[in-house]
Amino acid sequence: MLRDGTPDVDVVFVNLVVHDGCLAHRSSVPVNAYCCPVSVIYAVLSTFSIALSDFFASGITKRQRANEVTSAVLFAGVVVMAPTAVFWTGNPTTADLVHGALAGAANGVGLLLLFVAYSRGSLRSAAPTAAVVMSGVPVLWDIFVSGTSPSTITSIGLTLGVVAIALSSYERGEPDNGSAGLFIAGLAGVVFGILLILLSYIGDDAGGSPLLLQRVVAFFIAISVARATGPRIFPSDRSAFITSFGAGIFGIAAVVLFVLALKGGSLAVVSVVGSQYAAVAVLLGVAIRGQRMWWWQALGLGGSSLAVALIAIG
Repeated sequence: MLRDGTPDVDVVFVNLVVHDGCLAHRSSVPVNAYCCPVSVIYAVLSTFSIALSDFFASGITKRQRANEVTSAVLFAGVVVMAPTAVFWTGNPTTADLVHGALAGAANGVGLLLLFVAYSRGSLRSAAPTAAVVMSGVPVLWDIFVSGTSPSTITSIGLTLGVVAIALSSYERGEPDNGSAGLFIAGLAGVVFGILLILLSYIGDDAGGSPLLLQRVVAFFIAISVARATGPRIFPSDRSAFITSFGAGIFGIAAVVLFVLALKGGSLAVVSVVGSQYAAVAVLLGVAIRGQRMWWWQALGLGGSSLAVALIAIG
Protein backbone atom coordinates (compact mmCIF):
# COMPACT_ATOMS: atom_id res chain seq x y z
CA MET A 1 0.00 0.00 0.00
CA LEU A 2 1.47 3.37 -1.01
CA ARG A 3 1.38 6.42 1.24
CA ASP A 4 -1.51 8.01 -0.69
CA GLY A 5 -3.61 4.90 -0.09
CA THR A 6 -3.15 3.50 -3.59
CA PRO A 7 -2.55 -0.27 -3.64
CA ASP A 8 0.96 -1.29 -4.64
CA VAL A 9 1.12 -2.50 -8.24
CA ASP A 10 2.98 -5.66 -7.19
CA VAL A 11 0.18 -6.51 -4.78
CA VAL A 12 -2.47 -5.98 -7.45
CA PHE A 13 -0.88 -7.99 -10.24
CA VAL A 14 1.05 -10.71 -8.43
CA ASN A 15 -0.41 -12.52 -5.46
CA LEU A 16 2.02 -14.95 -3.89
CA VAL A 17 0.32 -17.87 -2.22
CA VAL A 18 2.04 -20.49 -0.07
CA HIS A 19 0.17 -23.80 -0.44
CA ASP A 20 1.38 -27.25 0.67
CA GLY A 21 4.92 -25.93 1.00
CA CYS A 22 4.94 -24.55 -2.56
CA LEU A 23 5.16 -20.94 -3.67
CA ALA A 24 2.54 -20.49 -6.38
CA HIS A 25 1.99 -17.46 -8.61
CA ARG A 26 -1.51 -16.19 -9.30
CA SER A 27 -0.95 -13.41 -11.77
CA SER A 28 -3.09 -11.45 -14.16
CA VAL A 29 -0.33 -11.76 -16.76
CA PRO A 30 1.38 -14.88 -18.08
CA VAL A 31 4.30 -16.01 -15.96
CA ASN A 32 6.88 -18.70 -16.38
CA ALA A 33 5.52 -22.15 -15.78
CA TYR A 34 7.28 -24.03 -13.03
CA CYS A 35 6.74 -26.84 -10.61
CA CYS A 36 7.79 -27.08 -6.99
CA PRO A 37 9.51 -30.24 -5.72
CA VAL A 38 6.43 -31.40 -3.80
CA SER A 39 4.34 -31.32 -6.98
CA VAL A 40 7.01 -33.25 -8.88
CA ILE A 41 6.94 -35.92 -6.17
CA TYR A 42 3.15 -36.18 -6.41
CA ALA A 43 3.38 -36.41 -10.21
CA VAL A 44 6.03 -39.15 -10.03
CA LEU A 45 3.89 -41.11 -7.57
CA SER A 46 0.96 -40.63 -9.96
CA THR A 47 2.91 -42.11 -12.86
CA PHE A 48 3.83 -45.18 -10.78
CA SER A 49 0.17 -45.65 -9.88
CA ILE A 50 -0.93 -45.38 -13.52
CA ALA A 51 1.77 -47.85 -14.54
CA LEU A 52 0.67 -50.42 -11.96
CA SER A 53 -2.97 -50.00 -12.96
CA ASP A 54 -2.23 -50.46 -16.66
CA PHE A 55 0.19 -53.31 -16.02
CA PHE A 56 -2.43 -55.42 -14.26
CA ALA A 57 -5.40 -54.38 -16.41
CA SER A 58 -3.64 -55.01 -19.73
CA GLY A 59 -3.17 -58.69 -18.91
CA ILE A 60 -6.83 -59.16 -17.98
CA THR A 61 -8.13 -57.62 -21.22
CA LYS A 62 -6.56 -60.52 -23.12
CA ARG A 63 -8.88 -63.00 -21.33
CA GLN A 64 -11.94 -60.90 -20.47
CA ARG A 65 -14.09 -58.38 -22.32
CA ALA A 66 -12.50 -54.91 -22.20
CA ASN A 67 -15.84 -53.32 -21.25
CA GLU A 68 -16.21 -55.59 -18.22
CA VAL A 69 -12.66 -54.90 -17.07
CA THR A 70 -13.29 -51.16 -17.38
CA SER A 71 -16.41 -51.44 -15.22
CA ALA A 72 -14.52 -53.31 -12.49
CA VAL A 73 -11.64 -50.82 -12.57
CA LEU A 74 -13.95 -47.82 -12.21
CA PHE A 75 -16.09 -49.56 -9.58
CA ALA A 76 -12.99 -49.79 -7.40
CA GLY A 77 -12.56 -46.04 -7.79
CA VAL A 78 -16.10 -45.40 -6.55
CA VAL A 79 -15.58 -47.71 -3.55
CA VAL A 80 -12.34 -45.94 -2.60
CA MET A 81 -13.49 -42.36 -3.21
CA ALA A 82 -16.81 -42.68 -1.35
CA PRO A 83 -15.23 -42.82 2.15
CA THR A 84 -12.32 -40.61 1.05
CA ALA A 85 -14.70 -37.80 0.09
CA VAL A 86 -16.27 -37.95 3.56
CA PHE A 87 -12.95 -37.16 5.24
CA TRP A 88 -11.51 -35.00 2.43
CA THR A 89 -13.91 -32.13 3.02
CA GLY A 90 -13.97 -28.90 1.08
CA ASN A 91 -16.12 -26.21 -0.46
CA PRO A 92 -16.70 -27.30 -4.06
CA THR A 93 -18.32 -24.77 -6.36
CA THR A 94 -20.77 -25.61 -9.13
CA ALA A 95 -17.89 -25.23 -11.60
CA ASP A 96 -15.81 -27.75 -9.63
CA LEU A 97 -18.62 -30.31 -9.76
CA VAL A 98 -19.27 -29.69 -13.47
CA HIS A 99 -15.59 -30.14 -14.29
CA GLY A 100 -15.55 -33.28 -12.13
CA ALA A 101 -18.53 -34.73 -13.99
CA LEU A 102 -17.04 -33.89 -17.40
CA ALA A 103 -13.73 -35.40 -16.29
CA GLY A 104 -15.65 -38.54 -15.36
CA ALA A 105 -17.13 -38.76 -18.84
CA ALA A 106 -13.65 -38.38 -20.34
CA ASN A 107 -12.24 -40.96 -17.92
CA GLY A 108 -14.90 -43.53 -18.78
CA VAL A 109 -14.54 -43.10 -22.53
CA GLY A 110 -10.74 -42.99 -22.34
CA LEU A 111 -10.46 -46.21 -20.34
CA LEU A 112 -12.88 -48.01 -22.64
CA LEU A 113 -10.80 -46.99 -25.67
CA LEU A 114 -7.49 -47.85 -24.01
CA PHE A 115 -8.59 -51.30 -22.87
CA VAL A 116 -10.00 -52.03 -26.32
CA ALA A 117 -6.58 -51.08 -27.70
CA TYR A 118 -4.93 -53.43 -25.17
CA SER A 119 -7.28 -56.26 -26.16
CA ARG A 120 -6.45 -55.81 -29.85
CA GLY A 121 -2.76 -55.18 -29.38
CA SER A 122 -0.48 -55.12 -26.39
CA LEU A 123 0.81 -52.90 -23.63
CA ARG A 124 4.05 -52.38 -25.55
CA SER A 125 2.28 -50.90 -28.58
CA ALA A 126 -0.74 -49.13 -27.09
CA ALA A 127 0.81 -47.61 -23.95
CA PRO A 128 3.48 -45.47 -25.66
CA THR A 129 1.03 -44.15 -28.24
CA ALA A 130 -1.52 -43.16 -25.59
CA ALA A 131 1.16 -41.73 -23.29
CA VAL A 132 2.78 -39.51 -25.91
CA VAL A 133 -0.57 -38.10 -27.08
CA MET A 134 -1.84 -37.75 -23.51
CA SER A 135 1.20 -35.71 -22.49
CA GLY A 136 1.10 -33.52 -25.60
CA VAL A 137 -2.51 -32.34 -25.35
CA PRO A 138 -2.16 -30.55 -21.94
CA VAL A 139 1.17 -29.02 -22.99
CA LEU A 140 -0.44 -27.43 -26.07
CA TRP A 141 -3.41 -26.29 -23.98
CA ASP A 142 -1.18 -24.74 -21.30
CA ILE A 143 0.90 -22.84 -23.83
CA PHE A 144 -1.66 -21.73 -26.42
CA VAL A 145 -4.84 -21.43 -24.33
CA SER A 146 -3.72 -20.73 -20.76
CA GLY A 147 -0.85 -18.56 -21.95
CA THR A 148 1.86 -19.97 -19.69
CA SER A 149 5.47 -19.59 -20.75
CA PRO A 150 7.82 -22.34 -19.54
CA SER A 151 11.42 -21.44 -18.79
CA THR A 152 14.15 -22.69 -21.11
CA ILE A 153 15.19 -25.49 -18.75
CA THR A 154 11.57 -26.55 -18.22
CA SER A 155 10.92 -26.50 -21.98
CA ILE A 156 13.93 -28.77 -22.55
CA GLY A 157 12.64 -31.09 -19.83
CA LEU A 158 9.15 -31.19 -21.36
CA THR A 159 10.51 -31.99 -24.83
CA LEU A 160 12.91 -34.61 -23.50
CA GLY A 161 10.10 -36.14 -21.44
CA VAL A 162 7.83 -36.65 -24.46
CA VAL A 163 10.68 -38.20 -26.49
CA ALA A 164 11.66 -40.41 -23.54
CA ILE A 165 8.11 -41.77 -23.28
CA ALA A 166 8.27 -43.08 -26.84
CA LEU A 167 11.82 -44.46 -26.53
CA SER A 168 11.38 -46.21 -23.20
CA SER A 169 8.11 -47.92 -24.04
CA TYR A 170 8.66 -48.98 -27.66
CA GLU A 171 9.43 -52.68 -28.04
CA ARG A 172 10.49 -54.30 -31.29
CA GLY A 173 8.24 -57.09 -32.47
CA GLU A 174 5.45 -58.06 -34.76
CA PRO A 175 2.59 -55.55 -34.94
CA ASP A 176 -0.24 -57.15 -33.02
CA ASN A 177 -3.20 -55.93 -35.01
CA GLY A 178 -2.01 -53.41 -37.56
CA SER A 179 -2.73 -49.72 -37.24
CA ALA A 180 -6.23 -50.17 -35.77
CA GLY A 181 -5.00 -50.74 -32.21
CA LEU A 182 -2.59 -47.80 -32.42
CA PHE A 183 -5.33 -45.53 -33.77
CA ILE A 184 -7.63 -46.45 -30.88
CA ALA A 185 -4.77 -45.89 -28.41
CA GLY A 186 -4.17 -42.47 -29.97
CA LEU A 187 -7.84 -41.59 -29.50
CA ALA A 188 -7.58 -42.74 -25.88
CA GLY A 189 -4.58 -40.44 -25.46
CA VAL A 190 -6.54 -37.46 -26.75
CA VAL A 191 -9.42 -38.19 -24.37
CA PHE A 192 -7.04 -38.66 -21.43
CA GLY A 193 -5.37 -35.36 -22.31
CA ILE A 194 -8.79 -33.69 -22.11
CA LEU A 195 -9.32 -35.47 -18.76
CA LEU A 196 -6.12 -33.94 -17.36
CA ILE A 197 -7.16 -30.48 -18.55
CA LEU A 198 -10.57 -30.81 -16.89
CA LEU A 199 -8.99 -31.99 -13.63
CA SER A 200 -6.78 -28.88 -13.62
CA TYR A 201 -9.91 -26.69 -13.37
CA ILE A 202 -11.02 -28.25 -10.08
CA GLY A 203 -10.31 -25.75 -7.30
CA ASP A 204 -7.78 -26.34 -4.55
CA ASP A 205 -10.48 -26.11 -1.87
CA ALA A 206 -12.98 -28.40 -3.61
CA GLY A 207 -12.16 -31.44 -1.49
CA GLY A 208 -12.92 -34.97 -2.64
CA SER A 209 -16.49 -34.51 -3.86
CA PRO A 210 -15.61 -33.60 -7.49
CA LEU A 211 -13.35 -36.66 -7.75
CA LEU A 212 -16.08 -38.91 -6.33
CA LEU A 213 -18.51 -37.50 -8.91
CA GLN A 214 -15.84 -38.00 -11.56
CA ARG A 215 -15.55 -41.70 -10.72
CA VAL A 216 -19.32 -42.22 -10.44
CA VAL A 217 -19.96 -40.70 -13.89
CA ALA A 218 -17.14 -42.76 -15.41
CA PHE A 219 -18.51 -45.92 -13.77
CA PHE A 220 -22.03 -45.38 -15.10
CA ILE A 221 -20.68 -44.83 -18.61
CA ALA A 222 -18.66 -48.04 -18.38
CA ILE A 223 -21.49 -50.23 -17.09
CA SER A 224 -23.90 -48.77 -19.65
CA VAL A 225 -21.54 -49.73 -22.48
CA ALA A 226 -20.82 -53.14 -20.94
CA ARG A 227 -24.52 -53.93 -20.50
CA ALA A 228 -25.38 -52.76 -24.01
CA THR A 229 -22.69 -54.92 -25.60
CA GLY A 230 -22.83 -58.06 -23.47
CA PRO A 231 -24.62 -60.03 -20.77
CA ARG A 232 -22.43 -58.87 -17.85
CA ILE A 233 -20.98 -55.66 -16.46
CA PHE A 234 -18.11 -57.30 -14.53
CA PRO A 235 -15.71 -60.13 -15.46
CA SER A 236 -17.22 -63.54 -14.69
CA ASP A 237 -13.90 -64.95 -13.49
CA ARG A 238 -13.33 -64.10 -9.84
CA SER A 239 -9.56 -63.68 -10.12
CA ALA A 240 -10.02 -61.41 -13.13
CA PHE A 241 -12.47 -59.25 -11.17
CA ILE A 242 -10.09 -59.04 -8.18
CA THR A 243 -7.16 -58.10 -10.41
CA SER A 244 -9.26 -55.48 -12.22
CA PHE A 245 -10.46 -54.10 -8.88
CA GLY A 246 -6.85 -53.84 -7.71
CA ALA A 247 -5.94 -52.02 -10.92
CA GLY A 248 -8.80 -49.62 -10.19
CA ILE A 249 -7.38 -48.79 -6.76
CA PHE A 250 -4.10 -47.78 -8.35
CA GLY A 251 -6.06 -45.86 -10.98
CA ILE A 252 -7.96 -43.67 -8.55
CA ALA A 253 -4.79 -43.15 -6.53
CA ALA A 254 -3.19 -41.77 -9.70
CA VAL A 255 -6.05 -39.30 -10.20
CA VAL A 256 -5.86 -38.04 -6.60
CA LEU A 257 -2.07 -37.67 -6.78
CA PHE A 258 -2.35 -35.81 -10.10
CA VAL A 259 -4.83 -33.32 -8.62
CA LEU A 260 -2.55 -32.78 -5.61
CA ALA A 261 0.40 -32.21 -7.96
CA LEU A 262 -1.54 -29.51 -9.82
CA LYS A 263 -1.82 -27.44 -6.64
CA GLY A 264 1.82 -26.42 -6.92
CA GLY A 265 2.66 -26.93 -10.58
CA SER A 266 1.57 -26.06 -14.08
CA LEU A 267 -0.64 -28.37 -16.15
CA ALA A 268 2.03 -28.94 -18.82
CA VAL A 269 4.75 -29.88 -16.35
CA VAL A 270 2.62 -32.17 -14.20
CA SER A 271 1.11 -33.87 -17.27
CA VAL A 272 4.48 -34.73 -18.83
CA VAL A 273 5.90 -36.02 -15.54
CA GLY A 274 2.71 -37.99 -14.90
CA SER A 275 2.81 -39.49 -18.39
CA GLN A 276 6.08 -41.35 -17.79
CA TYR A 277 4.00 -44.37 -16.76
CA ALA A 278 4.86 -46.21 -19.96
CA ALA A 279 8.52 -46.26 -18.91
CA VAL A 280 7.56 -47.64 -15.50
CA ALA A 281 5.47 -50.32 -17.20
CA VAL A 282 8.59 -51.43 -19.09
CA LEU A 283 10.49 -51.79 -15.80
CA LEU A 284 7.62 -53.82 -14.35
CA GLY A 285 7.68 -56.08 -17.40
CA VAL A 286 11.42 -56.65 -16.99
CA ALA A 287 11.23 -57.21 -13.23
CA ILE A 288 8.05 -59.32 -13.02
CA ARG A 289 7.50 -60.90 -16.44
CA GLY A 290 11.14 -61.32 -17.39
CA GLN A 291 10.82 -59.28 -20.55
CA ARG A 292 13.94 -58.05 -22.36
CA MET A 293 14.99 -54.42 -22.16
CA TRP A 294 16.34 -53.02 -25.43
CA TRP A 295 19.12 -50.39 -25.53
CA TRP A 296 16.80 -47.62 -26.66
CA GLN A 297 14.47 -48.39 -23.75
CA ALA A 298 17.36 -47.95 -21.31
CA LEU A 299 18.17 -44.68 -23.07
CA GLY A 300 14.54 -43.61 -22.73
CA LEU A 301 14.48 -44.48 -19.03
CA GLY A 302 17.57 -42.35 -18.49
CA GLY A 303 15.93 -39.59 -20.49
CA SER A 304 12.82 -39.79 -18.31
CA SER A 305 14.88 -39.37 -15.15
CA LEU A 306 16.77 -36.43 -16.65
CA ALA A 307 13.52 -34.84 -17.87
CA VAL A 308 11.95 -35.01 -14.40
CA ALA A 309 15.12 -33.51 -12.90
CA LEU A 310 15.16 -30.63 -15.41
CA ILE A 311 11.47 -29.94 -14.80
CA ALA A 312 12.02 -29.96 -11.04
CA ILE A 313 14.86 -27.40 -11.17
CA GLY A 314 13.36 -25.36 -14.05
